[in-house]
Amino acid sequence: MININLKYMKTKGVYEVTEAFAYELEIHYDYYWQEATHDAPSEDELEITKVLLNGEDIITFYYDFLEDVISTQLYEYAQENRND
Repeated sequence: MININLKYMKTKGVYEVTEAFAYELEIHYDYYWQEATHDAPSEDELEITKVLLNGEDIITFYYDFLEDVISTQLYEYAQENRND
């Protein structure tokens, strides 16, 4: 968990997976991070805020069935697309 007493950075984003004419999956997230200091290593946290499949909320389904499948890709995407 990010220590909110220290300076942290936050970005919001949407990770999209689209299969033409079949489905559109949108995963909305907040990504928080703290840069490493001489006292502490860097920290980060990814919080999923909304998951939509073709515009319908499926956040419970995401946590029950999809999180393990897509979490690494989503985490890497959030890291690469953060606003430094």
